[in-house]
Amino acid sequence: MSGKNIRLAKLFRSKKNLVISALDHVVEYGVQPGIEDARKAIENCITTDAILLPRFMLKRNCDLFGKVNAPTPIVRINWSSSFYYPLNYREGFTTICTNVEEAVEAGAEAIICSLFLEEQDNQQMEVNNVAIFSEVVCQKEKLGIPLIGECYVVEHKEKTKQQVHDKVKRISRIMAELGADLIKTFYTGTQFHEVVENTPVPVFTIGAEKLNTNLAVLEKAYNSVDQGARGIIFGRNIFMAKDPKVLITALNDIINKGLTPKKTAAKYGLK
Repeated sequence: MSGKNIRLAKLFRSKKNLVISALDHVVEYGVQPGIEDARKAIENCITTDAILLPRFMLKRNCDLFGKVNAPTPIVRINWSSSFYYPLNYREGFTTICTNVEEAVEAGAEAIICSLFLEEQDNQQMEVNNVAIFSEVVCQKEKLGIPLIGECYVVEHKEKTKQQVHDKVKRISRIMAELGADLIKTFYTGTQFHEVVENTPVPVFTIGAEKLNTNLAVLEKAYNSVDQGARGIIFGRNIFMAKDPKVLITALNDIINKGLTPKKTAAKYGLK
């Protein structure tokens, strides 16, 4: 068993499906309600299985991750212009902002890196993005660190559901074949099982936009796992909840115990 396999086993902790929270928004665009106080946000999400965060957020709050049953720290490797929402950039120019060795030094037990393809008619940018992603794969293989490949469809509001689904299906497979150990991507509805079946590594769904109710969050998690996802990676839909820890417990009931969203919402008084 390799170091990467050991770390993957520790990430899943014998659980079938995982609840992962994302607090890495601020490295991309600086301001995110709910993460003004990073330490408080981490503490609110401390009962998740893992947390996505920037390297220096981890370094400043490393004591929280050294405790028994602390979540697995997953450090973001890339910075991409598509995520810089204040200026509405659309092209996915990408760079490595933290190399894998630096992430490991900070305490990361896994990493995440995006791959932006098919956004604009810019073949050179896409070749460069594949080169960057492949470099991250080379670095993580040397150090035995699991990589989450992220497929974020920036232009999803401008595409049909079928177009988003087809893109997610293509890019998730590409990332897996380039060396990603796990995939983070859009939930595409009742066809999502096709993404899972076409991808030879575990797939997780994202929250994307902030949903209006806790019940909607539970339903998205339930539907994702029902379609074959190995769990969810939610940001604002967890850390902006009124009581994140209660919601996290409810999400675990949904994805690992098979409880229905409505019964679970009633059980925990979630609306």
